[in-house]
This record gives sequence, C-alpha cells and structure tokens, in this order.
Amino acid sequence: MDKRSLCLLLICINLCLVIWLVSVQQLPMLEAEIIADFSGSGGISSSSTAQPPTSAKSGLRRSRSQPNQIHQPSRTPSNSNDSSLVSNTFDNHPMGTPPTLASQTPTPPQSSMHLMDLPNFVYLIDQPACDKDVRALILVHSAVRNIEKRRIIRETWANRSYIDQTPLKVYFLVGGVSAKSEKWQQFLGRENHLHGDLIQGNFKDAYRNMTYKHVMALKWFNEKCAHAQLLVKVDDDVFMNTPQLVKYLATPSLPEYSMLRDPNLMLCRSVHHSRVKRSYRSKWRVTYKEYPNRFYPEYCPGMAIVYAPEVVRRLYEAAQKSKYFWVDDVLITGILAEETGSKITPLQHYLEQKDVRKLVGGEADLEDPPFLFTNHAIKPDESMTIWQMALDRMQRPLLTQPAYSSASSASRSAPVAPSANISEVAQTSSTGLS
Repeated sequence: MDKRSLCLLLICINLCLVIWLVSVQQLPMLEAEIIADFSGSGGISSSSTAQPPTSAKSGLRRSRSQPNQIHQPSRTPSNSNDSSLVSNTFDNHPMGTPPTLASQTPTPPQSSMHLMDLPNFVYLIDQPACDKDVRALILVHSAVRNIEKRRIIRETWANRSYIDQTPLKVYFLVGGVSAKSEKWQQFLGRENHLHGDLIQGNFKDAYRNMTYKHVMALKWFNEKCAHAQLLVKVDDDVFMNTPQLVKYLATPSLPEYSMLRDPNLMLCRSVHHSRVKRSYRSKWRVTYKEYPNRFYPEYCPGMAIVYAPEVVRRLYEAAQKSKYFWVDDVLITGILAEETGSKITPLQHYLEQKDVRKLVGGEADLEDPPFLFTNHAIKPDESMTIWQMALDRMQRPLLTQPAYSSASSASRSAPVAPSANISEVAQTSSTGLS
C-alpha cells in the first residue's frame, strides 16, 4: 500500500471515530451537564433518591376537596404530543408561568380530568398515544429524585437501541413537585426533553400517593394504548428481562405465548394471607378505619405485574369509584380485583436476590430457568451484568455466520445486540401477534 492510500485510510478511520464519539457521548454529556447545573445551584444530586415518610400518621388524613394536588388547572388539560415541560394552559400554577423548553400549543382534551378523588387531574408531562405496532406497554413507577435508577434502566433493559426494534414501549411515571421544588420540575422537563419517556401527574410525588400513580398507569393505558396486548407495571429497582418477553410474544410453541394472550391475565408472584400492620413503629401501619380486616386478600406486590387490557379496563373503572387507600397493590390487585372477579395468574419464574447473586457470579444460566423479573432492590452493577448476559445470548446464534451488521443506533453506554438479530425478533413478534 502506497503512502497516499495509507493516508486516506487513516483519515477515514479518524472520521469514523469522531462520528462515533459525537453520536455515543453527546447524550450522556448533556445529561451530566444538566445534573451538574442543578447540583451546583443547590438543586439536586444524581445520587438523590426519594424517601418514604417516617411518620406512621403522615398522609392518613386527606382533604376531600383537592387532596394532594399540586395546583388547580383550567378545564383544558395538557395532552401535548411533544416533549415540552408543562402545558401553558394552567391558570393558577404555584410558580407562576411554568418554565418551558419549547413552544407549546394546547391540544383538545382526550381524557377525563378525574383520577379517583382528584377532580382536576392533568398530565404535567405527557406522551403521544402508542403506535399501532406496540404490543406491550411497560410503565416504570419511579420517584422524581430517582435519577440514577432511571439512568440504569435506560442503559440496560430499556435501552432505546434495543427497545425501538421490538414491539415494546417503555415510559417512566412520576408525580408532581411542590412550588418550593421548582428546580426539580425544571430538571424533569430537561430529562424528558432529552429522553422523551416521562409521564407526570399533578398529584404530589409521595410514598402515600402511590395509588394515584398506579391508577394513572391504568388510565394512561386504557386511554392511549388499549390496543396493546399487555400492560406491564414495574418498579424502578427491578430488572425486567425484556428480551425474554419479546421471545414469549413471538413464539407460539411456548406455553407463555398462550398465557400472555389470556384476556383475564393478571400475572405476578402473589402474596397470600398477609397480616395488616397495626404497629405505630411501622411505616406500613394501616388504621382500622382505613382497613378493618385482620388480613389482606391475596394480591400482587407492586414491583412487577402484567395485565391484560380487559383487566386494566375493569380495575381502572372500579378504582375511579373506589375510596382512596394508600397501599396501592392491595387496593388494586387485591380488593378491587376481588370486586371485579379478576383472578391472579401465578408467575412461575422470578429471581430472588440469592438467585441474582448466583446468576451474576456465574453459578447459574440466564435461561435456567428463564425469567421476566428480578426481585426489587437490584444493584446497578447486577443490572449491567445481567443485561450483558442477555446481549451475549442474543448474539450467540450469529457467531457462526461470516459477518453481521452492527446495531443501527449505538447505545450510550452498554453494547447492543446486532441489529440483524434484533430486527428478526421484532419482525417475528409483529407477525406472531397480528
């Protein structure tokens, strides 16, 4: 090779490297700048997490007029399809005119301004309705301050480079912030502007308001994604095996394929004969006025639940008429499930913490047995390791081929399975679910 050809080759390599650096590193750098900007101004820290109230009595008494609402909106709710911060249709915002990231145009209302006992419910941040090819909507329940947990999920099992090539859609659900936390609202707006995956309601983001968030998930699915086959409700400290879900949706020979098409599906690892906490020392204390019985009915722990659309509709309609009870999983999947005749389908394979340690330590295989969810409180390094295992498993069938294409869009931190393999899975899913 002569010198001229060698120089051209080096130039091409350097150009490709620059393009890769810009595409891969730009988003993390922007996110880091946002966090640093708010941290420097006394706003937030990337390691901040929301904490439940320590007082057993906090949140038990509610005003029946406007319980826990951040502000009084006008009669025209925000339903914007862009990634703007909040609608400019709010008349009495506690912080004055809400800060925006882009010009906003109010759109006609498409949903009821009613969420249980909240008569003026609106979405402060909203997303477009699901595309027709979405087969499973995954709504991650997150706290406003759980920045790091959302980041880990975006870099692992909800990585857009993978998810966008499957029939899955992932959004994060959060509540509102008070007027004293304006910088948090600004941060959420910038986070949504960066990722386009937040849905925010105008109830206070608090431990004892989780029922509002759960019912908001049912509401959003019922009104904007009811054509999908499944709603998955999962907490932000759980690892969800999204490639395994895609496999179940796309493979008619698997028993899970038929199970996930059951119109009465409410899938979870259920809790039986759970005693109601009455001790004043317990943060889960429930008064006799709130719930008089000694034991709860069988219910699904809120960390991971899979719903069929018909079950979502029944539970949402029942919740709209129900008295508020702050233990969301007991109310929705226990009390209201009994009232509506909704039965729990047992989730067979579920990774407890000891199983996660075995898997990460190389003592178990990713598909022995296959699983959809881990237990809660999974560590970031464990999530990263399991996700890398899933990527390796997806790439394995292609290793015998002479060559394969790289992913169509690079991950911001974790590597992504070859696009040919992912596209094949997504195409199979679409064919099998039509």
